[in-house]
Amino acid sequence: MTHPLPSPTPRRAALAALLGAAALALAGCAALQPKTPEQQVQQRAEARWAALVAGDFDKAWTYTQPGYRAIVQQKDYRKRFNSAGQWRGAQIHQATCEAERCTVRIRLTTRVIVPPFAGQDIVGAIDEQWVREDGQWWFYQAL
Repeated sequence: MTHPLPSPTPRRAALAALLGAAALALAGCAALQPKTPEQQVQQRAEARWAALVAGDFDKAWTYTQPGYRAIVQQKDYRKRFNSAGQWRGAQIHQATCEAERCTVRIRLTTRVIVPPFAGQDIVGAIDEQWVREDGQWWFYQAL
């Protein structure tokens, strides 16, 4: 035999609705907090490296600074990378920022594809430079 649950009193229902609205408002305020430059750069570096690991060089190109993109066309970007290894994963360890420049430390796992070490993974750390132009952070790619 099933027993119906007692219906909440109007006061409890109003309190529950108020608490729910307050929780949503707090979550919305947290989402509106501006990100630090370090957080912004880490997010963009993660997205760029996700594209590189996936072999999506067209997307990775979009993270390079505007001046670089004006010189190196998207279709030519892939040619800048050699084929001695295949990226297997990248983890952003930290970003250290000054006013208009950040250094991002990345732990990179690469699979060697040339003999005699073909098939072996190598793990190392690299540093990248990111610069701010027109309010946005861009990967600094030397020509």
